[in-house]
Parts: sequence; C-alpha cells; structure tokens
Amino acid sequence: MSNYSLQSYKGMATRHTCPNCGDRHSFAYYVNEQDTPLHPSVGRCNHESSCGYHYTPKQYFHDHPECRAANDFSFDRQRVEQKTKQPSQPTSVCYIPIHYVEKSQSVHSNFFRFLSKLLIAYYGSKAKEVLNRLLEEYRLGATHDGAVIFWQIDRNDKVRTGKVMQYNPEDGHRIKGGQTSAVNWIHSILKKQQVLPEEWQLSQCLFGEHLLRDNPDKVVVLVESEKSAVIGSAIFPGYVWLATGGKSQMKEEKLRVLSGRTVLLFPDADGYTEWKQRAGSMTFCKVIVSDIIEKNATPEQKAAHIDIADWIIYQIKEGRLMCTANHLVEAERILQWMIEKNPVLQKLIDDFDLVLVGASPIESSD
Repeated sequence: MSNYSLQSYKGMATRHTCPNCGDRHSFAYYVNEQDTPLHPSVGRCNHESSCGYHYTPKQYFHDHPECRAANDFSFDRQRVEQKTKQPSQPTSVCYIPIHYVEKSQSVHSNFFRFLSKLLIAYYGSKAKEVLNRLLEEYRLGATHDGAVIFWQIDRNDKVRTGKVMQYNPEDGHRIKGGQTSAVNWIHSILKKQQVLPEEWQLSQCLFGEHLLRDNPDKVVVLVESEKSAVIGSAIFPGYVWLATGGKSQMKEEKLRVLSGRTVLLFPDADGYTEWKQRAGSMTFCKVIVSDIIEKNATPEQKAAHIDIADWIIYQIKEGRLMCTANHLVEAERILQWMIEKNPVLQKLIDDFDLVLVGASPIESSD
C-alpha cells in the first residue's frame, strides 16, 4: 500500500476546496509518492481555528476497508468513487449552547432594517406580523455593530454555528469593502475567547433545517444564501425555505436531512448548471430545479450574479410578483403529478420554466 503525506505547497493549484467549510483554496490533499491524491475528502484544512477539518488516510481506510487492497485507485478514477460511500466525519458533531442564540436574537441588524423596509412597502400594516414570524422562526441575531447572525440549527434543535454577515440597510446587499466584508463565524469567535475547546470542530447543517420538524408536509425550497431563504419565506410562507450557505455547500451530508421530502431548487444566476448536475444525485427526495432566473434574467442581472431574493425584489418593484408565485405553484403541481405518475407530466415540464431531475420516465396509461 502506498504511503501518503500532505501535499507540499507549490502554488494555488495544490490547494483545493475544503469539504467541510467550502473554502476553495485552503485544503491540502494527502498524496502518494506519485503526487496522486487518495480521495478529495482526505486531507487537512488550513483554517485550523474556524474549520479544523482533518481527515487522515488511516481514518479513510478504516471507513473503507475495501480500498485497502486496491493499489491503483484515486479519486480521479470515478469508478472507485462511485463504489465507495461518502466517508463519515472523523469526529462526533460539536454544538454551541442554545443560550447564545437566545441572547443574540434581535431586530437591530442592518439586514433586518432592510427587510423591514421591504416588507412594509409590500405588506403595509401587516408587515410587523411577518417580521415577528421571521425573527422567531429563523432565530435571527444581531451583533453590536449591526451585523446579522444567521444561526445554523439542525432538526434536533441543536446549534451547529452562526454565520455573521454585514449588509447595507438601504439596498440589502452584502457590504464588500474593507474588513466588514469578511464572513465571521460564532464558533470561531468563541474558540478565540476560549469558550469552546480547541478540539471543537465545525459540522455545518442547512440554514433553517430546524423548521423541517414542525412542517413535515410542506414543500421545501432550497436556495443558496440565508438572505434568500428569509426573503423567500417572507413573501411565500407556504413553503419551508432553507439555504445551503453557498454554492459549494450543496453536499450530500447536508442534504440527507431532506430524505423523502419534496424539494424545489432555486440556484443563483451563476449556479444553474452546477445545481442541476448535483440535483441528479439527490435520489433520496423528489426534486425539481427551477430555471426561472436562467431563462428570464437579463444579461445585466446574470452578470451581477443575482439570486432568487434579488429576483423577488425586482418582481415586487415591477409589480410582477405573480409570475414568481405562479412559478412556485406550477412547480409544486408538477411534483405532485410526479408522485402520482400522471401521464401529462412531461407537457407541464415543457410548458413552464422547470427542469425535472431524477424522475423515472413517465409511461402513457392507455
């Protein structure tokens, strides 16, 4: 069996996407003497304090004993990756005490200020009720400098971490200038304060995952950003809106919580192809990928990498929100027909801006 060691740094080409935190240039593979990686999950993240992911060859072979005898496998051989299951996490899941969520819950974030203006303009006097619901359901927090805390709470109501982000209160866009543009993490802050032990390791879940338990029959809408999930829920409360937290965070270990659910995917303008491809492996749930942005966004909107939240806000301003509402309704109808294997399914898919993923061919019932 080959000996494996961490790949030496030889430029950015030797640093890869971390399978835990999603950073694109922080992960060092374990490679053999020929500089061939063992598997894309086997390696160490450079962000030791904020991520701490370290999955060794020894742990990998323990999880995959069938690979011990294979002398010619590597992750670039797709046949091997298809045969092996995703490796288990090297350590047990770590949590953050719930009182940090309760203490942080607040309307005093710049994101919430923007959200309030948007919903007052849309709902009028009913906006306060909607805002209170969003605050309670998503447990939205705030820091002293007005950043929002998007807490990641799993289906067992356990807190995995909190994502700290700063927004412009006027237009709702991320502030991307200076030090405030960086995303911070509650677990990283608590580790620096020595509240959490150094061996504490991050294991993320979907944003809003805790809402699944109390809404077992609702259709799930999965988006990329936490902002999109909150705004989507504000305007279309009949669905459970969840967020992956990033394009690269659409991972099976996160998505498995959706097993048996009916799911609509709304990728950002620059993520349609990737999400459509990844959705093909979501065989554990019923999935439709929306291409409403892919087909209807202007070249300028696509260049700006808009997401479904931007699209909803645009539709509200243009007085055309019913287009998105109809899109959601038709997507749900298609999924119901998919369940019933209705023979008119294909025509509906063709007529609306929807792409069915992972469904069995529909046979005509004469």
